[in-house]
Amino acid sequence: MRVQLDAADLRGKLGRRPRQQFRLDGFRESAVLVPLVVEPGAQARLLFTVRRADMTTHAGQISFPGGKRDAGDVDLPACAIREASEELGIAPASVEVLGLLDDVPTPSGFIITPVVALVRGPLTLTPSEHEVAAVFTCELDELARPHRYVDAGTRSFLGVSYAMHEYHWEEHRIWGATARIVFQLLEQLAARDSATATDEKTE
Repeated sequence: MRVQLDAADLRGKLGRRPRQQFRLDGFRESAVLVPLVVEPGAQARLLFTVRRADMTTHAGQISFPGGKRDAGDVDLPACAIREASEELGIAPASVEVLGLLDDVPTPSGFIITPVVALVRGPLTLTPSEHEVAAVFTCELDELARPHRYVDAGTRSFLGVSYAMHEYHWEEHRIWGATARIVFQLLEQLAARDSATATDEKTE
């Protein structure tokens, strides 16, 4: 599928869609920033981090910047923005939240709320040496190319069967919760908005 970033359209889609939310005993609230990097003269890119191999959770995995919600976070978008600032030095003032994707529960006991946001460049990052091993970006249109996607079958978790996804970019294998979030995002970007379709029919 071919995708193109229209921030206003994506904000509308995310605001109108029913969002799947989870509240589960023993699971901790967390949030990740899904950073759509926009810089003058360049296509929109999705930013990923590679976690250090010695982390206590999700060691060595490709992820989005984020973490568990702290008592001082007024909401989950605030949590995601704070974590992105701490992990990568992304200035909160450069972040424009567009909306939320479906929650993603993980076997490690977290419920991840993906917070989709524009991050306006030029981008200068200062990755945390304690958490981040590497940072990379991929153009949205490139990530959506069929040869980058692998159907990873299904998995049952909490009595629900989930489709599993993988994406491959350069030497990176994007899988697990991060791949599920990418899949959601690309679906929203490629979807024909029902409100727009209705407006076109009435013209």
